[in-house]
Amino acid sequence: MDGLAQQYRARLEGLLGEPVMVDDPLITTAQAAVLLGVAPQRVAGLVRAGHLPARSRTHRRLLLSDVVRCGLDQWMSVAEAGAMLGLGQTGVRRLITAGLLATHGRELPLRRNDVEVLAVLRRGWLTLSTAASALGMGVDDIQQMLRARRLTHTCDVARPVYRHEIATMLTARRQVRSRSVVPGDRP
Repeated sequence: MDGLAQQYRARLEGLLGEPVMVDDPLITTAQAAVLLGVAPQRVAGLVRAGHLPARSRTHRRLLLSDVVRCGLDQWMSVAEAGAMLGLGQTGVRRLITAGLLATHGRELPLRRNDVEVLAVLRRGWLTLSTAASALGMGVDDIQQMLRARRLTHTCDVARPVYRHEIATMLTARRQVRSRSVVPGDRP
């Protein structure tokens, strides 16, 4: 039994006030919620979504090993993803439609890791107005560059421009300017 399973087992024994006599006990969704420090509705949602197998349908009993293995923190709702990404639920659904996030069920459809990776990536993406401002041009010019594929679209409607592409364009502009300056002249 690994360290996490032993930790949960010890917490379960403390919760019950007596030693657990079987290797892999059946626990309730409420007990699983207390062990993991989450709301019982979250555990029930994972059971309904099929991410956590219930071993007894009538009372939703779960094997302790399944609870440990499932890693309840690996799943999140659209609302939780929105909070992490700084978007509303509609914005998250647009990211799903664009293929930037994959869904895995209805109630808790998103993998936390996928959302965290996307949040990091989005920090490197710019809005149209930010990209236009950085290049000293209008938003229409940026849209035209995206359509002409001189800039790659991120597939994120809210942040369609890659920061590194804008940085590359700015560096190229500086190099052109520095080459056009005649030695002895002031820039």
